[in-house]
Amino acid sequence: MKLIGFIAWRFSRGAKQQRFASFVSWFSTLGITLGVASLITVISVMNGFENQLKQRILNLVPHLTFSEQQLLPSSLSGFEQSPLVLSEVVLQSPNNLHAAMMQGIDVKLQVDAELLRKKMLIGDLDSLTSGSYNVVIGIGVANALGVRLGDTIRLLATERLVYTPIGEMPSQRNFVVSGIFEFAAEVDKQFILVNIDDSARLLRTSLKDISQQRIFLDDPFQIETIAEQLEQQAFEFQDWRSFYGELFAAVKMEKNMMGMLFCLIIAVAAFNILSSLVMMVGEKRADVAILQTLGLSRDKVVMVFVMQGAWSGCIGAAVGALSGWWLSNNINMVMSGLGLNFAANLGGSGLPVLQRSDQIVFITVAAMLLSIVATIYPAWQASKIHPAEALRYE
Repeated sequence: MKLIGFIAWRFSRGAKQQRFASFVSWFSTLGITLGVASLITVISVMNGFENQLKQRILNLVPHLTFSEQQLLPSSLSGFEQSPLVLSEVVLQSPNNLHAAMMQGIDVKLQVDAELLRKKMLIGDLDSLTSGSYNVVIGIGVANALGVRLGDTIRLLATERLVYTPIGEMPSQRNFVVSGIFEFAAEVDKQFILVNIDDSARLLRTSLKDISQQRIFLDDPFQIETIAEQLEQQAFEFQDWRSFYGELFAAVKMEKNMMGMLFCLIIAVAAFNILSSLVMMVGEKRADVAILQTLGLSRDKVVMVFVMQGAWSGCIGAAVGALSGWWLSNNINMVMSGLGLNFAANLGGSGLPVLQRSDQIVFITVAAMLLSIVATIYPAWQASKIHPAEALRYE
């Protein structure tokens, strides 16, 4: 094996008249390095964006809900749950109208109450007591309505109509703004919080008839597997995908497309390894023939050229993995050095980054394997060289 490694190393250096093939080989190594580094960096940033959206949006949106009339499936018994009333409403202030989704909650039983308290800009979440008719709204809703803490707004339940002397009208009641939260996402414009008993009174319905069981999943992205199981068991449910499924599907598709584009860069670099080895085999025909006359078997000839190509690919993949790991960790510093200040455009936090070791390992190993596969054809061609024919005119 040492002999094969030495021969592969000598072939890779090349003589002065064979420098072009060596240049192509090193250029392909650089291509794999750049491809792997770019792919790891882009995937890490896309993971960061996806995780940021998940934290900002799916912490407030119900992950999974069932009606109280249904028995909770045994497969979900290990997850935390809270009572919930969910209904579409229209908010009216002296300045404007705004549509939102009302969540009726019991703060004492709310699993994520502590998280909601951390997101409060002003006011108190615990003000949502039964009979108080207080409402906690997002900063987006507050700006749209032009209201602030202590102002009164009217909630109109579009799903519940009542008969009046002038005809059917939405059930409505005045609520006092007792708090404003901010998740720095679309949910600030789309969700409001009220006490669960007050929401039932607004909807003029018994709480047990409209209350739902809200399930808090450990990872909201588990919903695809869970939903498939529930559908097979004929359960009726609603999950977060009905609110933001298209958004996260678009983010996932964009991440996959970016990954595919940078995979093509790695593939092109691997084909450069193939082309450089093909040129190398043509230039080294006489050398291979001499080695065969000295007793080097065809299998070992194959191993020489496989090792030569794999050497370039593995070095490129390893250096690319380290470069991608460093660049993704320091992407904001690098961007600032280039005069691209993303922090100012992203609320001062810069580009979000989430590295996953399994993705880094997979990308690195895949690049190495692709480089090795690219060596098989030229190595096989080298093993078919006949010493007598190759040395006839030498």
